[in-house]
Amino acid sequence: MKTQKASYIILVAAALLYSIAVALTIAAGVDFKTSAVWNLLSALYIYYSLIPSSVAGSPFVFVAALLDAFVFALLAVFLAGWFINLIRSVNLNERLSLSKIKKLRNHVIIVPYNNFARALADELRESKIKFVIIAERSEQAAKLYSKGMLAVAGSIKKKEVLELAGVRKASYVVACDDRDVENAMIAITSKDVNPEIKIISRVKDADNMKKIGDAGATFIVVPDITAGVSLGEEIVRRAA
Repeated sequence: MKTQKASYIILVAAALLYSIAVALTIAAGVDFKTSAVWNLLSALYIYYSLIPSSVAGSPFVFVAALLDAFVFALLAVFLAGWFINLIRSVNLNERLSLSKIKKLRNHVIIVPYNNFARALADELRESKIKFVIIAERSEQAAKLYSKGMLAVAGSIKKKEVLELAGVRKASYVVACDDRDVENAMIAITSKDVNPEIKIISRVKDADNMKKIGDAGATFIVVPDITAGVSLGEEIVRRAA
């Protein structure tokens, strides 16, 4: 609340100084439109010759330029504060997410975050099944935080990241990378941390099913085959 109040005061002060600068420039004999644009550019440290040479040396214009410099400083402080608050907000959401994950048991871990994971998360959320998503990029995790989802940002192959996601207390790990070799590594790493964890793995190439199974996958899903079977069943149902 204090930070928001300070930001409001800074913006009001900047607007007031800018208005005074515009008024001084008008007093020097410059029309309103030119004064408004010139002072705005000056406040942003963009210098463009809009002021007529006949009034360029006016003390009013000189004072207006000084005020524009103060406006620039105030805007810089405001933007710096906004950026710091944004970073703090992301870190706070991350800490809250990790705190909630520590309390979970028998949940599902989805790794990594992609279109497949997004669709699966929507289904689990609708079914009120607890889950955690491991995202490889911080911006992805931030997006998940904003949607009220639990997430961990980090490498999908690191034990530490899986442990943060609660793999020791989870029931399932869903390996849904687009690459079979990555899903195999996720399965191996998850089993190494928690030998009892059940792995559901996505397989892009059906020829890799045995390899994924050897890596520790309990259940294997081949989306292309599954989609083909579902489509065939739907056609038969409608044609019957």
